[in-house]
Amino acid sequence: MKRFLDLTITFLLALASAATVAYAMAHFVHYSLGFSRSALSEQALICAALIAGLITIETLANTKDNK
Repeated sequence: MKRFLDLTITFLLALASAATVAYAMAHFVHYSLGFSRSALSEQALICAALIAGLITIETLANTKDNK
């Protein structure tokens, strides 16, 4: 049960980090490069999903190696 809780918390933190990075990237591109928000919304969600997936894979690989 403790391992499941640890993985759940890790996943939620990874998801929050990915969403924060995606928002920061969208903000930078919108205000610095002049892209419209509607053009960025889909790309920001895809970026957040990719970052969350990569962080999750890395976390699971590290926990598997630490056993």
